Amino acid sequence: MDDTDLKGLSAAEARAYVLEFITTLKSTERALAAVDQDLALWNKRAELAAAKAATGLEAAARAKVDELSAKRSALESERAELSAKVARLKERLPLATASERSVDADLLLAQLQMATGEALGGPSPELERELASLGTSSLGEEDALAALKRSLSQTAQDDKPHSNDDPQTNDSQNHDKEEN
Repeated sequence: MDDTDLKGLSAAEARAYVLEFITTLKSTERALAAVDQDLALWNKRAELAAAKAATGLEAAARAKVDELSAKRSALESERAELSAKVARLKERLPLATASERSVDADLLLAQLQMATGEALGGPSPELERELASLGTSSLGEEDALAALKRSLSQTAQDDKPHSNDDPQTNDSQNHDKEEN
């Protein structure tokens, strides 16, 4: 598995992942600096032992210098590897954040509720009482619609002119009589 693969992580998770690598890199750099200080100290001790002609102390100091040099080499290679990974992760981080969909779920839910009227809480008890007093209820919309259609059709029939009252009909009848 590639340590620098950010696929499947959210933007926040990707940033936290990169931050962990950066933190590890910084701690490795601090450890490397501490080893450098110890190495300088033991080199001075080895030189001092050589100047005093203390071969036993010089040999022990040189052994410690060799040990610290090996540790420094390991830390340096780890630092180089981490530095390269952090650079790759920093390159890929904007892609991970850009590919994340930016949808505000709460806003989307509120808009949906407003569109359906659900956010308004539905009909109030006062409205139900008013509709009941008018002879309709919110559950009987179809009955109310049918009653409205009947009243409109009756009104339309009442307003319909009779054939003798319609001037256009009379004109066409007169025209027919004239042709005969």
